[in-house]
Amino acid sequence: MGPEPIATTRWGLWTTDAVEWGNRDNDGVLFTAADAKALGISRGVLRGTQYRRVLGSVYVDGTVAVTPRLQAEAALLLTPEAVVSHQTALSLWTANDRAGDVVHVTVQRDPRLSLPRISGLRVHEVQHLDRTLRDGLPLTPPERTFLDLAPYCDLTKLVAAGDSLVRRTDVEPLHLVETVAAAIGVRSVRLARRAAARVRAGVDSPMESLLRLLLVDGGLPEPRIGYVISDAAGGWLAEPDLSYPEVSLAIEYDGRHHLTDARQWRQDIRRRENLEREGWLVRVFTAYDLLQIPHTVVARISEDLRIRHRHLAA
Repeated sequence: MGPEPIATTRWGLWTTDAVEWGNRDNDGVLFTAADAKALGISRGVLRGTQYRRVLGSVYVDGTVAVTPRLQAEAALLLTPEAVVSHQTALSLWTANDRAGDVVHVTVQRDPRLSLPRISGLRVHEVQHLDRTLRDGLPLTPPERTFLDLAPYCDLTKLVAAGDSLVRRTDVEPLHLVETVAAAIGVRSVRLARRAAARVRAGVDSPMESLLRLLLVDGGLPEPRIGYVISDAAGGWLAEPDLSYPEVSLAIEYDGRHHLTDARQWRQDIRRRENLEREGWLVRVFTAYDLLQIPHTVVARISEDLRIRHRHLAA
């Protein structure tokens, strides 16, 4: 007969209703080193390949992938009064499954509270703790998450975070503007106000945010986001990432999936051919363009705009 189930935790990670330890249906359940010791699991076994450390003294079955959700649950086991915040909250709000190097939580400041010092865990303190629930986990609301990120981001990254929050939650750009405008005595609040004013709806990825900001900061007019292009008969033709409809110029960012997904690649080619047939010029940029040679991106679009305006005026 296997060991007794581990005692109930706040997050229902092990419950008294759980079956025996070895049941593979519970492989995603978190447990602490103390729990393992109570069940007779040696330190050597715990540190072997059968189990995986998630954070501090919190472990999971070795076959389970560590995600921001799992990291957040582990952090809350170690700091039960906290809420998930900062970059970790952003990952959860925006459905980013890439685990972070540091897990962020926030607690209400209390001089009687002793904060844990655990590698990979950052515990922030505030006078007033904003919280909401998402899928059973306490998180800082999207607006507060945006404000909390300001001291740790430059303008571009903070705008991209705001774009992602607007895309993935019910928060609107105006809500971010109002939140940061009302914030007093918050670190980097001026940066947050500048960034909030540049957050837009309808942006699909951080790289698209970067592309838009490159163009605007390069002195070009702000392009339209998600403008729906129709054919001569009024049917849907395309919805490019960015565009200048007045000169029929469409701008796309292509991530790696556009190259590795054959179906996506064929659809991209067909869509661009259809756009060109309707008189549109399509420009496509990659991560290399945006990160390594950004000046050429601005130069190419600037020249395109000049030529297209001259062509229309002729």
